[in-house]
Amino acid sequence: MEIKSRREGENLYLWLEGDMCAECVPETEAFLKNNLDGVKKLTVDFGGVDRLANEGLMLLLSTKKKLGSSDLTMVNVKEELYDRLEEQGVTTLMNVVKAV
Repeated sequence: MEIKSRREGENLYLWLEGDMCAECVPETEAFLKNNLDGVKKLTVDFGGVDRLANEGLMLLLSTKKKLGSSDLTMVNVKEELYDRLEEQGVTTLMNVVKAV
């Protein structure tokens, strides 16, 4: 998986490309650990992600917990992935926006 990012003050934008598989989670977790200080809004663009393994979902949920009252938004989520997240109740825990 490839991670691109841009930080603007307290806002961090991430663009993910490739499957968020179990093998990718440690790299993604390390990236987040090194870049979340002072972040009040995290936006993760899932436009390039077709598959989200359970380990990746757990990482997103734990990141949301670490952010506390800060905002975590997933954008450009493909319909099939969105439906899965909705079934699992994730869309009630964080902002998830379908791809247009």
